[in-house]
Amino acid sequence: MTHGTDVVVVGAGVSGLTCAVRLAEAGLRVLVRSADSPLTTTSCAAGAIWGPHLVAHDRAESWALASLGVFRELAADPVATGVRMTWGVEAGQDVPRPGPGAEGVRLCAAVELPPGYTSGWEYRVPLIDMTRYLDYLTYRLLNKNGEIQISRVDDLPALGPLVVNCTGLGARELVPGDPIRPVRGDLLVLDNPGIDTFFVEHDEDDGDGLTTYVLPQGDRVMLGGSRFAGEWSDEDPQIRQDILDRCARAEPLLAGSRVREHRVGLRPVRDRVRIGPDDRYPHVIHNYGHGGGGVTLSWGCADEVLALTGAGAHTTRRG
Repeated sequence: MTHGTDVVVVGAGVSGLTCAVRLAEAGLRVLVRSADSPLTTTSCAAGAIWGPHLVAHDRAESWALASLGVFRELAADPVATGVRMTWGVEAGQDVPRPGPGAEGVRLCAAVELPPGYTSGWEYRVPLIDMTRYLDYLTYRLLNKNGEIQISRVDDLPALGPLVVNCTGLGARELVPGDPIRPVRGDLLVLDNPGIDTFFVEHDEDDGDGLTTYVLPQGDRVMLGGSRFAGEWSDEDPQIRQDILDRCARAEPLLAGSRVREHRVGLRPVRDRVRIGPDDRYPHVIHNYGHGGGGVTLSWGCADEVLALTGAGAHTTRRG
């Protein structure tokens, strides 16, 4: 147990930091504990365009829309936050109209689309530079006297009077028997040759393989991506080249570009997002299993956790 702390948040990715910020700004003394620093978490490997992806919960849309409201506010200062409202195109074959939250939705003419795509929509949504954004969340937490401690956690119930579990795939070790599983994603970082709009290939979130997205982030551009269920391996040169080739076909400005960084992230996928008190230890509140929607759902789920802490803070604990 950590003395002098009201709540221990486990996990320093986007879900953990966002929960920690909400709790600290509500007046609680917050300690974040994580085996990884924010910039080495899976969150930092996210393409981070707003929109639910590989996520299942009947409240996912409401959490996403709650987060959207916050991201729109943060986009007023993109240099500080890394959040920008960005125009772009989602294309594929018979692409459905974008759901609630997308702004300025317009059906594209076939001649406006890259070769091989027959249907597409233009719209505007938040695009988040995760390196800058995680730094921003860290600053915001520390500015409210929150703390971050890089250390391994083995026993959730004994950590403090209130514990929030935002460990993502790490829940496999901390919550024995949990069905969470990894779905690998690859992201390439390149110098931006002058791209200022995004391109996303429409994806039905089923099966394994490669997809195509081009996400401008100021002087850099992020390319993706992949989806390989149960895959734990590190970067693969063939996957890197395949992604680069696919993206260059969609955006000719990328032809001949050099990859500066190849990031691999393991999305924490679950049949249903787990958010709520633990069955055995009610002072432990779980918030994990967001799949590819951790950023998109982050503020909505943090608000949910904040609402749950009133009951969780007064329950018994072990240790």
